[in-house]
Order: sequence, then structure tokens, then C-alpha cells
Amino acid sequence: MSTFKNTSWGRTRGPKNLAGANGTTITPLANTNNLRGTSASTQGYATENQRYLHVLIEDANDTAPAATTIFGYCHAFQRWFEIPQSQAAGGGANTALTAASISIADSGRTTALQVPSDREYRLYEIIGIDRVAFVHEDSSEVNIFAACSTF
Repeated sequence: MSTFKNTSWGRTRGPKNLAGANGTTITPLANTNNLRGTSASTQGYATENQRYLHVLIEDANDTAPAATTIFGYCHAFQRWFEIPQSQAAGGGANTALTAASISIADSGRTTALQVPSDREYRLYEIIGIDRVAFVHEDSSEVNIFAACSTF
């Protein structure tokens, strides 16, 4: 007799890492060239229709990193778009007129010696967004962690 095995996250209380196992970094795109067009996309990471996107970015080397921009994809539209920045400091509706972009200062420390204040954390509402992609011109500058949750 076979045993049913879930293939999606369902409702999640704790954030689930988009790249797989906990502690795994995501791979950002170098530019938006792969987000063009109107057909179904396999770029970025599936959100499993979760409600919140959790993002943590840390300085990965000894240079001041450029900003990381976050894009969303909706199967109903078959289009990529910039996720808007949240207006509330702790999250809330993403209704600001600017795109979700995270800048982080050069910590001057190796990743192993960084303190929590050397990192930047953001929370975004992504209801209805099927995929997310992160664009950063030089992936060696930052470590990006991304996860999704329902609650």
C-alpha cells in the first residue's frame, strides 16, 4: 500500500528556505535579462503561494555591496514585476511607490566575524506571487537567504 507524501509546503508557521535546506543561500541573477518576455517562467524560486517572504542579506566580502532588488512573477499575468517596498517598518502591505531594494553597508568583517547588526532583514507580503527572483550585479558581494511562510 502506498503512502501519501505531500509535495508542497501547505500552510507553514515557520519560514521554509526557498533554496532548500536551512542555511542555504539563494543564487541571485546578475541582471533582469532572464525576466523578460511573457511566457511561463522557471527563473527565480517558487513561493508555493505563501503569504510572507523573509529576506536576510549579509556582506560576503570586503567591498561595499550594491543593492539587491526583488521581483515577483504571477502565473495569471505571465509577467515579472518589481515587488513594491513595504510602507510599514515591520512589514505590512507592500504599497510604497518604490521597488523592494535592500542595501547593506560594508561590514568590514568576514562572514564568520559579523554581528547581527551587520545584516539586513526584510519581510514582504507576497500573496498571489508565484515566484520571486533576486537581482544583484555581483553575487560574490552578498549572501542572500530567502524563505516563505503562511503566518
